[in-house]
Amino acid sequence: MPTALNWLGVAEDCFADDYGSLQRGLLTSVFAPIIGLKRIFHLDQMNDRGFAVLSGGRSCPARSFIGGWRRHLPWYEVDAFCRRTCPWDLIAGDDALVSFDEHSIPRWTHKYAIRKGYVTTRNKYMRCEKLFFGYHVELKRFLCVQGTPGHVELRDLAVPLTQRVLRAGQPRHLHALFDAGAGKSDADVRALLQLAADNSNLTVTLRACRYPHRVRAWKQLPSGLFVAYEEPGAWVGAPPKEIRLAETTTVLKGEGPEDAVRTIVCREVVPGPKKDRWHPLYTSAEAEPVEVLEDYRQRQHHEQGYRVQVHDEFMNAVPCGYDKESPDRQRPRFHRGPLQMMGWLLALVYNAIGDLGVQLPDRYHRAHVDTLRRTFLNLPGKMYLTPEALIIYLDPFRGQRDLIPLIDDVNAAQTRIPWLENRRLIISLTPGQQRGGP
Repeated sequence: MPTALNWLGVAEDCFADDYGSLQRGLLTSVFAPIIGLKRIFHLDQMNDRGFAVLSGGRSCPARSFIGGWRRHLPWYEVDAFCRRTCPWDLIAGDDALVSFDEHSIPRWTHKYAIRKGYVTTRNKYMRCEKLFFGYHVELKRFLCVQGTPGHVELRDLAVPLTQRVLRAGQPRHLHALFDAGAGKSDADVRALLQLAADNSNLTVTLRACRYPHRVRAWKQLPSGLFVAYEEPGAWVGAPPKEIRLAETTTVLKGEGPEDAVRTIVCREVVPGPKKDRWHPLYTSAEAEPVEVLEDYRQRQHHEQGYRVQVHDEFMNAVPCGYDKESPDRQRPRFHRGPLQMMGWLLALVYNAIGDLGVQLPDRYHRAHVDTLRRTFLNLPGKMYLTPEALIIYLDPFRGQRDLIPLIDDVNAAQTRIPWLENRRLIISLTPGQQRGGP
C-alpha cells in the first residue's frame, strides 16, 4: 500500500485528471494483477470489500469507469509518469548488467488493419504490438519501457534505449546485452559498437545472426583456437555437457580488417547424430571469452521475467494501442498511452513483489508473483473501520510468522489512506491455534 500511494502521488503530478478518475483507475490497475484479476471485464463480477478499499473506494469500481480512464491516457503524460518512476537508483553510480529486449503482444482484431510483427510464441508474423524493456539481470528488476506498433524491431530502439539508461541512470559502467534482433544487419551492429566506442563506460554484447556465410567461416576456424569447458548437465544426475570457446574477429560489410569486430564463438558439442550448436557473440568487452559468455547467459533472467509477467500478471491483456475511433479502419492511429502505461504498471508491480520477497526469509527471495500471491496476499480476514483507523485482521494461515517483521514495518510507518478520511492502516495477525494430538 505505501508504494502504491507513492505511485499515486507521482501520477497526480503527471496526469490532468479532468474527470476525477485517476485515483480509482491507477489503484485498480495496480492491485488487479496483484490479486490475480485476469481481465478488466472481470470487474463486473468483483464484489470484495477488501479489493474495493485497495482500489480507492468503499465499493468495487465499474469496468466502464476504469476502461474509460485507461483508453484516454495521453502518451506525453504517460511518458512523464514512466520517467519519474523508473528505478534509476538501482544503477546510479554502480556497475550494471542490463538486458534490452522486446515482448510481442498478439492482437486478434480483423476490424483494424494494424501492423504485423514476429511473435515467437506463435512462430509467425501476425498483428501485434510490442513493449520494449530494459532489465537489470543481476537484481531482476525492470528499468524502463517503450511501447511501439508491431513492425518496430529491437534494432530500431537498441541505441535509443541504451542512451536513455546511460543518461538517466548514470551508471558507473553499463554492460548492455542484446539478442540477435538488435544486429540483423551489419549497420545495426556497427551502430551499437560505435556507441560503445563513444562512451567509455559502456560495453555492448549481442548475439550474432547465424547467416550461412558467417557460420561457414566460423566452422572453418582451426581446432586449436577452441578451448574446451565442462558444464553441468541439463538436469540433476545428467552427464556434463561440453562447450568449446574460440576468439576471432568478424569483418562487417563495407569495412576493412582494421575495423573487425571481436567475436566469441561458442560451440556446444551435442552427442549422437545431431549437429553441434553454434552460438556466436559480438562484443566490445575485453574480458576473457568464458566471462563474456557467462555475462551474456544471464540475459535469460529477462526472458524469465517476461514469462512471469505473462502468466502471473497477464501482460498479454494490456489495452490495445490502436485507436478504435480512427476514421479509417485500414490505417488506424497508434495510441501509445494505454499500452505503455499498463505495461509499465505491471513492471512496477513485478519490482515491488520482488522487493517484498527480499524482505521475507531466504526461501522467498526469488519467488514468483503467483507464489507470493498464494502464500501472503490472497488471504481471508476481517476489516474493521474505526473513526481513526482501518484495521485488517488476518485469519491464521501457514507461514504467518514469516510476515511479522514486514507487518511491524507497515504499522510503524503509520500509513494514511486518503480516500478513507485519512484513516491509519493497521494490520494484525490472529495468533495461531495449537492443535493437540499426533
